[in-house]
Amino acid sequence: MLIIAVFAMTALAALGAALMQITTSQSDTTTREVLGTRAWLAANSGTEMAMARLFPLAKDANNLPAATCSEAPVVTTFSSAGLRGCSVSVTCETIDAGEFVQYHVESKGQCGSSAHQVVRVQESWARGIQ
Repeated sequence: MLIIAVFAMTALAALGAALMQITTSQSDTTTREVLGTRAWLAANSGTEMAMARLFPLAKDANNLPAATCSEAPVVTTFSSAGLRGCSVSVTCETIDAGEFVQYHVESKGQCGSSAHQVVRVQESWARGIQ
């Protein structure tokens, strides 16, 4: 009877260890999915900020503000609740395409730190207004 009890305890301990490993793995996967979504949203916000600088709104259609496009990375760190701990680095390249100007915007959103850091990159193209 003692041998059966020891065998049962060993089997239950092994089962418990396997369940703990599965739970830890699922927790890690969920963390990375959430950080990945937040990084994608940070990159999307960077793209939106770049487009707002390229195509600024104006009250007077005859007096449009100049578009700004910076090849040097413009880094923004978010402090709002949804993107706290995330940052975005945005670069913009002006390409002369003859009749018109094209803009190549690359936005790199980053969330998390050390072991749980996720990066998402979005690339956008826009045609300048002539």
